[in-house]
Order: sequence, then C-alpha cells, then structure tokens
Amino acid sequence: MKKRAWLFALALAVGSTGVGCGARQQRQLEQLGVISAVGYDQAEHENITGTVVIPNFTDTGKEKIDVLTGTGGSSKELRFALSRMSERKLVSGQIRVVLYGDKLAREGIMPYSDTLFRDVEIGSQIYLAVVDGRAVDFFAKRYPDKPSVDIYLYRMLRKEMEQNTLPRSNLHHFLHDVYDHGSDPVLPYLRLGKEDIIIDGVAVFKDDVMVGRLDPEETRYLAYLGGGNSMGEVDVTLQEKTRSGEPAHAVVMYMKVKRKLDISQVQGHPKIVMHYEIDGAVTEYSGDSNLEEEPNIKKIELAIQKKMETSMKHLLHTLQHDYGSDPLGLIELYRSKGYVTKLDNKTGEDLYKKAELDVKVKMNILQTGMIH
Repeated sequence: MKKRAWLFALALAVGSTGVGCGARQQRQLEQLGVISAVGYDQAEHENITGTVVIPNFTDTGKEKIDVLTGTGGSSKELRFALSRMSERKLVSGQIRVVLYGDKLAREGIMPYSDTLFRDVEIGSQIYLAVVDGRAVDFFAKRYPDKPSVDIYLYRMLRKEMEQNTLPRSNLHHFLHDVYDHGSDPVLPYLRLGKEDIIIDGVAVFKDDVMVGRLDPEETRYLAYLGGGNSMGEVDVTLQEKTRSGEPAHAVVMYMKVKRKLDISQVQGHPKIVMHYEIDGAVTEYSGDSNLEEEPNIKKIELAIQKKMETSMKHLLHTLQHDYGSDPLGLIELYRSKGYVTKLDNKTGEDLYKKAELDVKVKMNILQTGMIH
C-alpha cells in the first residue's frame, strides 16, 4: 500500500511540474510574434516597405492574423520599425512565403533575399514569388473560404511545383541560380483575383533583376523545354471540319517529356538543337474521324508537333533576344562540353546572344480512350 501511495504521489508531482512547464512555455510562445510570411515593396526616396504576417490565436482558440507594415532604407531598419509596432518579440523561424512587388523586383531583389539566407532562423526552402502591384495588398486582402493567407500561398505554390506546372523556386534555388551563373532564375508571378490569388505565369530574371514575364501558357512550355513532366495540356486546331463546319480541335494532356540535346560549335558560336519526345493522351476531340485508325492519329500528332515546335522556338527567341535571360542554363551546358575553358558573365552573355537554338518535337499519342 505504502509503495502504491508513494508512486501515486510521485506521479502527481511530476504531472504538476509538467503542467507548470507547459504553462510557462505557453506564456513564452504568447510573447513571441512568429512571422509566417513577408512582403517587400518599393517605396519613395529609395526606401522599401516591408510587410509581415503574424498568426495570432485568440482566447477562443480561433486563429486570426496580424499584418504589420513599415518603411525603411534597409532590411535591418525595417525589422526595427516593425518591432516597434508589436507588443511581442518578432521571430522569423516560421516564414513560409516571401513576396516581392514587381516594381521592386525590376530594381533587384538580392539585398532582401540574401538577408533572408543569412538569417540563421530561416530555412532555405521558403517559397519566393513576384506579385503584380504591391505585396502589401496581397496580405491585407481577405480571402473567404480560404485558410490564412500564409498557408494559402504556401499550399498553392507547393501544389503547382509538385505538378511541374511551375519551376521549383525556393530561396535555395534562387540564390544558387544567381551566384552559380549556370542559369538565370524564374519566380512565380501572382495577381489578385476577386476573392483569390491567381498564379499568372512566371517572372523572368537576369541575375537578381526581373527583366520580363511569361504568361501561363509560355510557363508550361518553359517546363517542357526543361525536360520535365507536366500535367498541362495542348489544344490544337486541326485541318478537318466538324459537322457544323467549324475547324475541329483536339486536346492532348498527361504528358511525359524526354529531352536530348545536340550541342556543337559553329564558327565559334554555340549551336544547340533540343530534341523532345513527348507522350500524351487525347482527352478532347471535336472531329468525326475514327481515332482508332493510325492515319487519323498521325494527323493529330503532326499538328501537335508543329504547334509545340513553333511555340517553343518563339519562347526561346523571347528569352534569348528580348530578355537576355537563360533560365535553361544552355550556355553552361555548352561550357560543360569543353568549348569554353572559362565562363564569366560577359563571355556567357555574348555566347548566348549569338547562339543558334533550334527545337525538334516528336509527338506520340498513346491513348485516345478518354475523349468526352
């Protein structure tokens, strides 16, 4: 009996101590403002506006978010300004997403990205994105039937990257592309909808400066050019007519992309021919031809090939001549073949401008049974 009583008293004492520790930890957490998302915008007089999102649990257990906005000449000044607005100590270990206003992105975002990387509390897996307009507006807006904006953005960007409709673009990838000089970064480009946030393609960078934007269709072709698989689709108009006299069309999706590069040198300049073998399935078809017959399938394959080759060549021309950006790392691949012994920024830019780039596509339609 005495032994059981002693054990019960010991368990009660330990339990009471645990409750006390838990209460103290809870009070300590309540004194912290754990930042979950950050935004940077260009302000007047060479200043920047910084916005932070801080989850805040109410007494009823419901979560709301606090949005703080301040202005300063540097990230350090911003931290001090924002800290003076909160009764809690601001900590940055739980940042999921960082947004940059497009005006700031066109001036260069490295001072703010590098600061994040050097903060030992912040992991390198956080997602970066550029927004149409100001980042603060994305955090200030309310989104009915959505989780808090930090979680909403994080889940949306993660889903698109897992499905390969967006290039992988966390802090680690961005800094690697800027410092390594093997390829130029791209980041998701977001715009505000009526009650939601829309991924509207990608922002294209030269080093850390935004130099242009690709729309969603161009972004999908960029994924194909990179050799990755995508859940996207290609809609092509065919030569045949429907019963109503309209041009027939077909949609091919669920694609598997294989890439092979032929890299050579012609008169001192790079020549890169990009060969793609793409497997897909016809999911929509408005014509009357029997798709069980090989010649009819061949017509659709040739139409898809022509459209994809044209679209991919146009995208390469835009990246090469309009933006001077090499997100595919083509010149680094050229260097790796031994054609260049040393590749600095200027040499790489000159080679990229003069490079002869071409695309060849072979389309294989493997399924036609999903048509509806």
